[in-house]
Amino acid sequence: MHKKRGYNREMPLVPVRDYRLFAIACEGNKAEPEYFDLFRYMSGKIKVDIIDYEETEERNKPGVQHRSAPKWVLDKAVKYIDIEGLIDEDTLWFVIDVDRWDKEQLRNIAQLCDDKANWHIILSNPCFEVWLYFHKKANIVDSISRTCQEFKREISTFERGGYHPSKFIPDLETAIANAKATDNNKDYYFPEFKETKLYLLGKALLEVIGRKSFEEFITIRLPQLLAQKKRQGQNNPSSA
Repeated sequence: MHKKRGYNREMPLVPVRDYRLFAIACEGNKAEPEYFDLFRYMSGKIKVDIIDYEETEERNKPGVQHRSAPKWVLDKAVKYIDIEGLIDEDTLWFVIDVDRWDKEQLRNIAQLCDDKANWHIILSNPCFEVWLYFHKKANIVDSISRTCQEFKREISTFERGGYHPSKFIPDLETAIANAKATDNNKDYYFPEFKETKLYLLGKALLEVIGRKSFEEFITIRLPQLLAQKKRQGQNNPSSA
């Protein structure tokens, strides 16, 4: 199914693409959606949709919450595609923490992505926080963290006030370089411990956004967004 996203005024029946869609399927952890949501403000050349799985009304229905993770992820992705529609320029990215899945499940998802031209599986071992680590530091072997909870605690010490995506996004290019340099098997989908493939998604997003637009977002738009959020929080203290 091809969804028409825009139209030429002189030829109203001819669909015109003015952006590329990045559909990012993550598992509902707060850090991932907040991080990737910032990309939608960076450029009109892209649209970022986040497919979030865990904290949904549907997931909490009796008999549903115990369904297997792979089945749930695939069902939500297929449902999203049926509603939104994808064209050849669009891409779907499964952003997954290794610690939540067994290797056979991940292999099945990887094989499915191999059969779909624009589907990608992006793993972090053991978790998303490994990707965040590379925004601030290069040599992850120096980290004593081993579990996801330990990585989360460590990441929260990198910036005053704890983790917030706005403090990490400016270092996106650094993270891409650090994660790529640490990847010991770039041709294989499964990263080794304390490695991540998220640099591939970061690189793909940045290539479409463009360095100029990214720098304008960091220096102009991001401070505006933070100021706006702060004002909204002051006007509505109950939302904090």
